[in-house]
Amino acid sequence: MNLRLLDLLVCPIDKTPLELVAWETHNVPLSRSEQERAERLGIDPNKLSTRIETGVLLNRSRKLFYPIVCGVPRMLVFRTGIGMRFLEEHGECLRRELPGFALPQQEAMPGEEDVLRTFSREWLAYEWDGRSYWNLPPEQMYASMDFMLDLARKPVRHKRVLEVGIGIGGIADHVARQGECELVGVDLSYAVDAAQKHFGGNPFFHIVQASVFALPFGEDAFDFVYSQGVIHHTFSTRTAFDKLSKLPRIGGRLYIWVYSPEDERRNLIRRGLMLLETLIRPICWRLPERLQTAALLPLVPLYMLHQNTVGRHAQAGAVRYGFNEALHAARDRFTPRYVHRHSNEEVCQWFCEAGYSDLQCVSQRAKPDFVPISFTACTGVEGVRAGR
Repeated sequence: MNLRLLDLLVCPIDKTPLELVAWETHNVPLSRSEQERAERLGIDPNKLSTRIETGVLLNRSRKLFYPIVCGVPRMLVFRTGIGMRFLEEHGECLRRELPGFALPQQEAMPGEEDVLRTFSREWLAYEWDGRSYWNLPPEQMYASMDFMLDLARKPVRHKRVLEVGIGIGGIADHVARQGECELVGVDLSYAVDAAQKHFGGNPFFHIVQASVFALPFGEDAFDFVYSQGVIHHTFSTRTAFDKLSKLPRIGGRLYIWVYSPEDERRNLIRRGLMLLETLIRPICWRLPERLQTAALLPLVPLYMLHQNTVGRHAQAGAVRYGFNEALHAARDRFTPRYVHRHSNEEVCQWFCEAGYSDLQCVSQRAKPDFVPISFTACTGVEGVRAGR
């Protein structure tokens, strides 16, 4: 993390400001264009060039600390493996410098530890090489997301943006660079480590490990908040939505994309996958990682066969699946504990009840040919936060 991120973070428990204790820092000089961009955004360039690799963020009133590990602040409020390893590695230093401070020990939301486990495995096992993003070339994926987020008509230049559920981080990095905005990317899983590895050099893209149910930001903190394909994997999509709905400023935008029941009925292959999911996922998510992989191996050739024959002909620009991509796709469907599906009408109702206006459904916009049908066949809704 860089020093600028400290201006944006608060304690996810009580929303109070945090104090930084840095143990390992280094300076990464900004380019001339980055300095000028920082000034246009109203950010002190020195805060962007000072990077903290290891340290803690403190809530002094509660005597809590949040670790910074490998440059990523770990803002989860429940017990985690990385938190315990940090405590073991730095325990002596903590006892000496911060006596009485402890990691947060709140209860995780229902099923959240399972979600952390399965999605960490999914993304850390995905050997991203920059040549494909799911089944698309990165450039096509980014252009498709520009359409989904409506960035051509509603640019985010010089704005503050939040993506919840960044996965590998490529889309967030793209939006930050091409949109010339400051973007905070959050993920529950250890996918943040892969995102940091690939995109941590972007000073305008801040990576945070946190839960959608206890986000380390104040209300009204962002101009635009979006989440694509994430909150339907929580115990309650509606509860997650309610958390996100408070983060845009008045007049700011919120965009949510979740699975739709209609998408799973649009052809025989989708219906067959839905039947398999109904049979396999309730068992598979409970298995240890190695057994999950073993259980999914028979499905990998089927994913490869479909994507490399029918799928490539049905969708212009689609790339060939290798073993890595096929296993990643199988994990995404069959290992999550929760997979909820919601209609446009249901999600629009949530927006209305949360005080949003000017609602738009992505499925009602004219779709360019390069955007996959699977994007617009699901439920994507955006709205503007109205005044209180």
